[in-house]
Amino acid sequence: MDSVHSLRNDQSFLSFHEGFVELEELTSCGNELVWKERARWIKLEEDVEECADRWGKPHIPCLTYRSLREVETNLQNGAILLDLPRGSLPSISEAVVDEIKVLKNLGNEECRTIKAALLARHEHQYQQKGGKHRKIIARRLSRIMPQGKRLVQPANTHQGCSQSVQENDPRSLPKVSFKSKPLLLPPLQRGVDSSEQIEDFTVAVNHDHSTDENLDLFENHKETSEIQEKIPENAQATTVLVGAHSGLSCVISAFVRLAGGCDLDNFAEVKIPVRFIFVLLGPEDDRVDYHEVGRSLSTLMSDKIFLEFAYQAKNRQDLLEALVSFMGDSLIIPPGEWDRNLLNQTVPILANQAKELSSRRRRGGIRSRDVEKETFREVIQENETFDDPLSRTGRFCGGLVRDIKRRFPLYLSDFKDALDVHCLPAIIFVYFACLAPAITFGGLLSEKTNAWMGVSEMILATALSGILFSLFAGQPLIIIGATGPLLVFEKSTFQLSESFGIEFLPWRAWVGIWVMVICFIIVALEGCFLIKYFTRFTEEIFALMISIIFLYDAFYYVGHVFKLYPLSDGATRNMLTPSNFTDNGEVNYTKSHSTANTALLSTVLMIGTFFVAHSLRKLRHSHFFGPRARRIVSDFGVFIAIVAMVTVDWLTEGVYTQKLSVPDGLSVTSPNRESWLINPMGVTQPMSAGAIFAALIPAILVSILIFMEIEFTGIILDKKDHKLKKGVGYNLDLFVLGLLVGLCSILGLPWMCATPVHTLSNFHALTVISTNHAPGEHAHLIGVKEQRLTNIVIHLLIGFTVFLSPVMRLIPIAVLFGVFLFLGVASLSHIQLVERVKLLFIPSAHHPDERFVMNVKTSKMHLFTIVQVCCVCALIAMKLTVVAPAFPFFIICMIPLRKLLERFFSSEELEALDTEVEDVYDSDMDEYDSIHVPI
Repeated sequence: MDSVHSLRNDQSFLSFHEGFVELEELTSCGNELVWKERARWIKLEEDVEECADRWGKPHIPCLTYRSLREVETNLQNGAILLDLPRGSLPSISEAVVDEIKVLKNLGNEECRTIKAALLARHEHQYQQKGGKHRKIIARRLSRIMPQGKRLVQPANTHQGCSQSVQENDPRSLPKVSFKSKPLLLPPLQRGVDSSEQIEDFTVAVNHDHSTDENLDLFENHKETSEIQEKIPENAQATTVLVGAHSGLSCVISAFVRLAGGCDLDNFAEVKIPVRFIFVLLGPEDDRVDYHEVGRSLSTLMSDKIFLEFAYQAKNRQDLLEALVSFMGDSLIIPPGEWDRNLLNQTVPILANQAKELSSRRRRGGIRSRDVEKETFREVIQENETFDDPLSRTGRFCGGLVRDIKRRFPLYLSDFKDALDVHCLPAIIFVYFACLAPAITFGGLLSEKTNAWMGVSEMILATALSGILFSLFAGQPLIIIGATGPLLVFEKSTFQLSESFGIEFLPWRAWVGIWVMVICFIIVALEGCFLIKYFTRFTEEIFALMISIIFLYDAFYYVGHVFKLYPLSDGATRNMLTPSNFTDNGEVNYTKSHSTANTALLSTVLMIGTFFVAHSLRKLRHSHFFGPRARRIVSDFGVFIAIVAMVTVDWLTEGVYTQKLSVPDGLSVTSPNRESWLINPMGVTQPMSAGAIFAALIPAILVSILIFMEIEFTGIILDKKDHKLKKGVGYNLDLFVLGLLVGLCSILGLPWMCATPVHTLSNFHALTVISTNHAPGEHAHLIGVKEQRLTNIVIHLLIGFTVFLSPVMRLIPIAVLFGVFLFLGVASLSHIQLVERVKLLFIPSAHHPDERFVMNVKTSKMHLFTIVQVCCVCALIAMKLTVVAPAFPFFIICMIPLRKLLERFFSSEELEALDTEVEDVYDSDMDEYDSIHVPI
């Protein structure tokens, strides 16, 4: 197509911008004609709901085929004025009327009617709210006008304009009726010379000093549309004017493209240059729906590709070709009394077909400017050397050296970039988000390890590891903390040491030392690339097993409490529970409580914690409050639940519940522990060489856990859509984390690892989100504040929390297990495997329109699900035996099993069932409506 080539070569193409489209209809206000705004477009359509006096929800415009054909007819038979060299509304109107007069052979009376309609006042929806104020200003202006003169249509005054308003006077017009809003208007005066009705506008406004001041006063009190900030930069407006007028004998239309954007004052709702004008006027006719034709033309002008041709069209034929292309790529729903549920089921099918049509449209040669830019960017990337951070250099520690070289030049900017307002709310939010699990896991760790490590050790380990990791890591956005899998392994390590009569903390120190050595070996041999072999198949099995363990531990605790404190026991006794710690580390037991309702209250606290946290999490996707308020409350749900249930326990006086055991300040939890430093060769008994080398076995398993978590988290952050500029450091992160595990082991602190959920929370809190996106569209990510300082401050604040021990002693253990219950249930909602397990019991006719359903045979999908379920059951059964600590090794065995499935499933089926691993964690982070700070 010649027009396509001219579009490519024309330099003015470079100045093309997205547009704002406004649909206005001719109506009457008393004895005056007014163009009233009915709808507007920035990609999506918004309609004025007149009864409610507000804008409706943005939506995809649905057009009738008949109205599109009417648009085609008007483009074929109407006036086409391209690159009209006019800069004011009167001159534009005059040119349009002259063209229509010749084209339609109209008389002078009809020409005056058309011109008067074109020069009528424009009234926009946002101006309705300020109408009273504008009337006051207008009355003030009227007092300064000469006697017998009056200001007419102040909103349509134009610079350099000296037009007469004899055609503007509504009293000189015939009766008007409207197709879209049928109504009967009183007859207007006809046959009266317009010069006798209203004198020249330029005489009415005396340009003296006082008048200019009052005109400025009027301008300063004009409202601004709320849509103004949503308009793309340097955009130009399209105004579509439609309506029925009884003074016309035939339908007239005109498509106008001005030579350049013109400021026509109140002609458009937003204060941007007007470039396109479309006019459709005619008599009242049941065969013409002016409103629908206007909607169709407006939708065309809001389409990027059609708008390109509108900018570059040389003649009428170019516009018609663009319209034919638009109609050929449109979908038509056949007429019928369709059930609403059937229409809802059609949406995914329409989305897929629309995507295919859009791709075909671009391949056919009609591309938008954004697609051109993207193609150009892809060509540049193909010519550049792509540096894959997981690629191997073939040199000893080559990946580690490469990560250091990449990050070191950016080290100073990692602190300068933190001096931004976006970082302060991120610090507050992530601090509370990390504090709740630190306290929870600390309390549970005390239960699992017989108080050898507890809350104070957990808080100190979180603070120390987080600060050091933030200072030296390759990806400082990663949050370091306790994780469920490591907590399970801490329990298994303690049980192993108890079973073989080995001193727990010294033997655990050797496990950590071996972990440090193993991590260094992986980094030295550039083994981080192995993370590519961990697919969703393996990660979902692992995630489901951890969720089940969380749920099991929560209900096991309740059963244990009922055994210790049965409901029939109503005695009041001195409970052996620490109320406070003495100076010499001994526990002071003083309080007397009733145990008659201990089990019942513990159950209420656990279920209540789960219910509050779960309800606040669901608030994120509700319609209460604003999106930012919903996300803030949802993300603080666990913290709010803990505070609420602690308050309930405090108000329930006289009933005993087991509380957290927390020493004062930086003291160790266990009174049998002498200092923070652990001697790896033994404290009370010497460590044998066999025990030292035996520690290598659990160290390998812990290394697998740490490797999986840190590398998975790095892959999640490194998604292309996240737009990170400073890169990642897979080798450097693993190296630093290995050193931290060794340090924590020597200090008798819990092992720390990357936490994917909190890392994503930190990432989203630091993202910068657009505020000028089109109404109805999701905000898009602009960039991320990549820096180290917020992570350092967050973990410093967590460290200071250790001095709040009197407050933490108020937290019942049942509340912490309620958090465990919440984590287990919440994790299940993120796992695709759980959804496919449900589909085993649902008829295929009711399966959702998901990728893994539509692209895979039902029998193959169920087979894949059953294989995963069998793997989960095998892992859980293994957890109940003495080889429980070896479960990371069995997870590794899932990799060759996944490879074996390639013989039974096609590559397309596996792609649908086993997509990238980051979706396991990122499924609930797809909306940028959280606590982002807008630009």
